[in-house]
Amino acid sequence: LMKKFLSLFLCLTCVLTLVACGKKVAPITLPQTDEITSIDITFGENTVSHSDKTWISEIIADISSSEPTKKESVQDCPQVESYIKIDFQFETGTSTIFAYEDSGKYYIEQPYQGIYKIEANYSKGYKKLINSSLPPTHRVNLSRTFTTKYPPLT
Repeated sequence: LMKKFLSLFLCLTCVLTLVACGKKVAPITLPQTDEITSIDITFGENTVSHSDKTWISEIIADISSSEPTKKESVQDCPQVESYIKIDFQFETGTSTIFAYEDSGKYYIEQPYQGIYKIEANYSKGYKKLINSSLPPTHRVNLSRTFTTKYPPLT
């Protein structure tokens, strides 16, 4: 009986140690809104710069709700067919992240830092990012093209 108890205790200790020592993924690191002079949104060949502080605050709030995944970012850009490039412009430089859809889920990728999952309610923010990167005349066409390839973003 003592042997079984000791074996069970050692096995449980090993499992807990392995779980506790698993790689911890840090939350996404985003700049403060007041540090950002503008955000450049690029989707395909279209890039639009936004300097409105209210819009910047909304985008930062949307992105900051992302949850870490166990996926690693090991490239300069995501390894998916279509993504949105988000450049945070500062007085002294630029910081880049990417947003994309993969298998019906939405992600933010911070190169070499991590990949973060966005909840379903982010689809509105994702659509806002896409539409904000296009001239008004192209938005309807993109929406139609995008929804044939990806789930509806409503």
